[in-house]
Amino acid sequence: MTDETTKNIKLAIRALGASRYKKSVPWKGYEVYKPVYTEFAFRGHPYVVLVKGDRVRLSTPEESIEYLGFSTPPGEDDED
Repeated sequence: MTDETTKNIKLAIRALGASRYKKSVPWKGYEVYKPVYTEFAFRGHPYVVLVKGDRVRLSTPEESIEYLGFSTPPGEDDED
């Protein structure tokens, strides 16, 4: 990954209101980076940063919901 790609990931993460990120499960040929919030944040859709090659972009609302279903293990979102 180039320095420019890393810089663009950080810019996208900051645009989501987070200061950190973690690499998540790859999806549809993309590397995926999830924002890590230090305090409670309600941002609407669970956006992630998608990277393919040197192209960095935010997920669309539809992709966000689809990725959430893909990356959440069965039972993890169940209430006690």
